[in-house]
Amino acid sequence: MIFTTHNPLLLDPTFLRRDQIWFVDKDSESASFVYPLTDYKPRRDESLLRGYLSGRYGALPFIPHGLFDSEPEKSSAKEVPHAG
Repeated sequence: MIFTTHNPLLLDPTFLRRDQIWFVDKDSESASFVYPLTDYKPRRDESLLRGYLSGRYGALPFIPHGLFDSEPEKSSAKEVPHAG
């Protein structure tokens, strides 16, 4: 069975073995290629999630701007008109 996901939280060894994790990346001509996590030989105690999010395994994640801002967005004092 093959399935795909964009949820990096599944990069947890309690869900999947390392040999079951494969990544997809695109080259400069937008051609996709697939490669296994085992090509990188991560240490047994290494956080796969942290490695993936830092780009260690390629297949760089798309993280929307502002998702990990260190300062939360400040609420404005403007009143919003109530519909209804």
